[in-house]
Amino acid sequence: MNHERRVDMPYKAFTLPRGMRDIDQIETAKREWLFDKIARVAEKYGFQRVDPSPIEKLETLEAKSGPAIKDEIYCFKDKAGRDLGLRFDLTVGMTRMVASRRDLPQPIKLYAISGMWRYDEPQFARYRYFHQWDMEIYGSESTLADAETISASMDILEELGLHEYEVLINSRVLMDSFLASLKLNSEDQRMEALRIIDKVHKIPREKVVEEFKGLGVNSDCLERLLEFTSMKGPPEKILEELDSYEVQGHLMLKGLDALKSLVDDLKAYGKLSKCFLNMGVVRGIDYYDGIVFEAYDKGGEDVGAILGGGRYDKLGLIYGGTALPATGVAGGVERLMISLDRRGLFPKIDVSPKAYVTILNDQVKAQSIALAQLIRRRGVSCDLELKNRPLKKQLEYADSMGIPYTLILGPREMEKDAVRIRDMKTRRETLVPMRSLEEWIKKIRG
Repeated sequence: MNHERRVDMPYKAFTLPRGMRDIDQIETAKREWLFDKIARVAEKYGFQRVDPSPIEKLETLEAKSGPAIKDEIYCFKDKAGRDLGLRFDLTVGMTRMVASRRDLPQPIKLYAISGMWRYDEPQFARYRYFHQWDMEIYGSESTLADAETISASMDILEELGLHEYEVLINSRVLMDSFLASLKLNSEDQRMEALRIIDKVHKIPREKVVEEFKGLGVNSDCLERLLEFTSMKGPPEKILEELDSYEVQGHLMLKGLDALKSLVDDLKAYGKLSKCFLNMGVVRGIDYYDGIVFEAYDKGGEDVGAILGGGRYDKLGLIYGGTALPATGVAGGVERLMISLDRRGLFPKIDVSPKAYVTILNDQVKAQSIALAQLIRRRGVSCDLELKNRPLKKQLEYADSMGIPYTLILGPREMEKDAVRIRDMKTRRETLVPMRSLEEWIKKIRG
């Protein structure tokens, strides 16, 4: 069969869908380094790795977020006419998994690193297909579980060498109760108010005022709200301010008590110095219903939050029919990589093989293949000539690939039971006896 394109056939350039991109060799190697760091920290904290299904029934994705979520995700009918959707986060799938496994001893600590899809408008540091890392704890109502996820998150950033960051913490219970005191009596009103608060630093003040007035918030209440959500500072200072504030109602006191307990726990973890209470942090996702937090790279705020999470005790009830307290955290891989790149925190990434074996002719082909296989068996990455090119072209290829050593095995080398090794940087060639080859391999393996 002739697979060559006909000369008269018009050429068509195939491009990616909007919001998608390819990940090249260097970035893939960076990601693998990053994933390994995240996995090590997660497992040191006792989290176990899972990978929930990338495709869910649409009703699963709509269960908490409602039918409107269809406008923000990739959804479709399969060949049998079933409504399905691609996951937009890992929390929903992990919670569905756990809710169906009542045999698991609690607390259940899981983590995942995987890709997902959202039909957002593409913009800086945001794509329609992207990766996240995620850690979740199921079965504990204690703020100690929230502190555990925050501490593990901070350790991930520290492990990556990202030391200039701050963690901003709040309570959705506290905020929900405060909004109710402003006569936002329905849950829908308060949820919409939380979405507006989540955008306060991203849209002009005039737009904020306009949106709150659309909810029926009068000028006096709006000033109180903007004053309250501007409170940010060291935990002890903000807790003192909240104590002196007109905190009213059972839920508001409950939210305040949770913050106090969390602060005590984080102090015990030795993590308080980079943690701040911020009444403007609410997290825009519907299912949060307790402690919420976000972390920002200082000086890199244009990237957005590099991680965020919180408590969602009611989500398990939706998927499992029984109460399942839960808390967790997730971080965007692409955003984190931007911060790491800007600070030069990635190690030197070398994706090239360490050695390249030439094939000069058919007479030495079998021996050259055996040589490459020997090097590979000893744990050293090794490429092999596959195009039957002249030696000059083979050397040019190895040089262009950044391969440091080329091994040449020709009739003359075989007569001497040796191999010629060319250092591609210095251009020096050394004749190495086959009996000494193991020693050379150990040397370049490091």
